[in-house]
Amino acid sequence: MKLKRLAVLACVFLLAVGMLAGCGSTGAGGAKKYVVLEDTLTEEQYGVGFRNEDIAFGLEVQKALDEIFADGTGLELSQKWFGTDTLLKDPAYIEEDVAPGGDDSWEKIKEKGKIIVGLDDSYPPMGFRDESGELVGYDIDLAKEAAKRLGVEIEFQPIDWDSKEMELTTGKVDCLWNGLSITDERIEELYFAKPYIANKQIIIVPEGSSIKTRADLKDKTVGLQKGSSSYDALTSDPVSKEVKEIKEYVNNVDAYNDLKAGRIDAFVVDSVVGEYMLAQDNQK
Repeated sequence: MKLKRLAVLACVFLLAVGMLAGCGSTGAGGAKKYVVLEDTLTEEQYGVGFRNEDIAFGLEVQKALDEIFADGTGLELSQKWFGTDTLLKDPAYIEEDVAPGGDDSWEKIKEKGKIIVGLDDSYPPMGFRDESGELVGYDIDLAKEAAKRLGVEIEFQPIDWDSKEMELTTGKVDCLWNGLSITDERIEELYFAKPYIANKQIIIVPEGSSIKTRADLKDKTVGLQKGSSSYDALTSDPVSKEVKEIKEYVNNVDAYNDLKAGRIDAFVVDSVVGEYMLAQDNQK
């Protein structure tokens, strides 16, 4: 039974990866710009998701993460991928901080000798394929470092993000570690120890668009990733009843490309991902 509940995802440290409202992206040769609306949807935090019965395993991973953040390794990774310190400072446990008796989940991982991480491999900068096809990203580096300290191997298993909870509960993967937003619904379905990065749901539109606020999404086509917290954030907002269409995509890359192609009017996405995409476009 849950001992602690997440009351509100408040008092978070906003990411400083250019998350200034209205910042945009320009490609080479005067390519079209895209901007982030000042009017955002929800504020969230990222965490690693485990099966509800795997608290001992989750707490061991959290111990490794605490060491990584305490000795400066976490800051190095943050600087590498975001160019700044994005880590939450001294976050509290969201749920249990002691494993119940009879929880042998960590022992099973040690016997197996590896952790299988479920992820969306099109989720920059947390986990994605580089130009050579190698899996890279902030969460990739973080998970590798944690596994090394725990003395086990790590395997990354791309999954259908819309079915992530089923992939975890059926034992196909051992945890979900890839920019996983902590929501009240997910707290019921999964075990989270501590959050580690702040996030929010933003709206990206072409510069010059008539969309200036959430209210302007009325009669517009909005794209987002299927099964994501972006979907939850939009559909929980009253404006979702007035949009022309909510178009769902397998991943955020496809949604962003459709925004560029003019097939959708707005793109709702995690700030961590959206700001990274805009920054990468700006470097081209």
